[in-house]
Amino acid sequence: MTEPGATEEEQRPRRELRATALRALRATPGFLGRWLLRIVLPLAGAAAVLHAFPYHATVQDVPFEVEGSLFSRPGLNADTTLGSWEFPHLTGLPVGVTITPQDVDLLKLTKAAGSDRAAFVQALQADFTDLVPKIALWLAAEVLIGVLLGLAVAAAVNMSIRYLRGAPKRAHELRIRVIQLGSALGVVVLVGVFGWATYNPNWVQQSRLTGTLAAAQLFPGQLSQYYEQNNKAFDVLGSVLGIQAALQQQIDAEAPSTALRIMFISDMHLAANYPLVQVYARSYDVDLIVNTGDESLFGTGIELTPGYLDAMRAVAAETPMLWLAGNHDSPAVEQTMRTIPGVTVLGSKTQNADGYDVRAGYVDAFGLTIAGLPDPRVYGGPGAYGADDSKVTDPLERDAVDAALADVVGDPEASASSSSSSAPPDGTADSPSDLFFDIFAAHEPVQADELRDQLPDRIRQTNVGHVHKQNDPGDLQSDGRIDLVEGSTGAGGLNDIVRGDTRPPIAFSIESVAPDCQFTRVVRFAIASSTPTSASAAEATTPQAFGDDVTASTIYFTPQDIDDNRTCSADLGISAEHPL
Repeated sequence: MTEPGATEEEQRPRRELRATALRALRATPGFLGRWLLRIVLPLAGAAAVLHAFPYHATVQDVPFEVEGSLFSRPGLNADTTLGSWEFPHLTGLPVGVTITPQDVDLLKLTKAAGSDRAAFVQALQADFTDLVPKIALWLAAEVLIGVLLGLAVAAAVNMSIRYLRGAPKRAHELRIRVIQLGSALGVVVLVGVFGWATYNPNWVQQSRLTGTLAAAQLFPGQLSQYYEQNNKAFDVLGSVLGIQAALQQQIDAEAPSTALRIMFISDMHLAANYPLVQVYARSYDVDLIVNTGDESLFGTGIELTPGYLDAMRAVAAETPMLWLAGNHDSPAVEQTMRTIPGVTVLGSKTQNADGYDVRAGYVDAFGLTIAGLPDPRVYGGPGAYGADDSKVTDPLERDAVDAALADVVGDPEASASSSSSSAPPDGTADSPSDLFFDIFAAHEPVQADELRDQLPDRIRQTNVGHVHKQNDPGDLQSDGRIDLVEGSTGAGGLNDIVRGDTRPPIAFSIESVAPDCQFTRVVRFAIASSTPTSASAAEATTPQAFGDDVTASTIYFTPQDIDDNRTCSADLGISAEHPL
């Protein structure tokens, strides 16, 4: 295309520019394809070599196989026939190491571990630690060999394509390949430096147990009977679990002592799971249960059957419970909960002409100030109060939080000047605007977000449910603040039937509190199983009743900013509920 009035000399640069752009455009797919091969094939080669040639070692007469991986299982993982022990946060790289015992003589292991388990575990740790440099060198060499093989294949593919197309041989082909090899090796070195820079020295503080190893954490008192009935191998099981427990004790030894334990449950939805809660509370000496609501399905008090309430009474008779109303709980459900001995209802939900009003409340529990705010919605309620669209319900939730905290927020400038202080050790305060909350429970995550916005630096931990899924370990703590989203302890109610959702696991957590009131760690359980149909504790207190597909994740917290003179103890008791 020529421009009117332009000379040939003036048009030539424009034509050359257009021609160059067209050549670059045509060459782009080939360029991208070549570099895709140079990236994908080396990674695939490294992954293949790591998988094909694991490191073999014998530690305390136990043969191990150590296999590296890319992308599939990051972190450090120990696999056994009884489950896995996983430490996912080793570095920022998607690189993993899996240790698997091979052809273990279980009777020999049982004898070795049974005679002096502590000494056996110490020797096992020491011998394996001595092998770590050799294992690391082996895996690094495998990665390098895999990358080189991948580059060689990429070069061969590229040269073959050029040959089939009849392209002329490039000058300085060898120099080009050497430059590419050097670039690849440089990338490998940079990746190694990134892995070193992102190494997490506290990787041992986040772990995850699966299978029988996790089930042992859940039902320590019942496993003997269970496995004697199933495979007569309890001695062997006990030895393997004992080894894992001894290693876990060494990790726990660095943590502060525990003054009390708090169990978090949510979204029971009439499931017959209170016997499970009772077994768990007994097994772990739980001192307090915090329940963030959705007890019913359709919001009516008549749904809480005598058998269901009996199971709840059995739990609350042994372990006190703090409860607040969820979006499936009407004022009638709340009133029923107030009649159960051992249950303290936080806040209140009352009906008005347009919908529902909610009030927040708090208690002094074992040295902690724990507050709760119900959900303003009710299943089948009018307008926004019965809606499911978050665009409609989120503003309603936030407005309810703002109204409930009107007397607590106080003067923003005054609040900011004293935001780092906490309430006195006994939980008292001169006025609501002086209160510092160790735990502020609500039902929905949007409520927790608004609580954080309204009370910056005055809430140490929020606790919610509603979404039927536990939040990720990486989202639990940020800048010392803890936000716990609990899954459905009732396994989701009727969502799998009504909405076609996949049935979530039965989920609950236990948090350890130190004598100085620091929250030190949380263990989170998830049981992928069907719910028992009976609310009878006699029929639902064994692992068989709930299945043994259990995951137990342990996360340690960094210290939070609280007063130095705090004291927490199960002997301090629980006060009556105070309105906010």
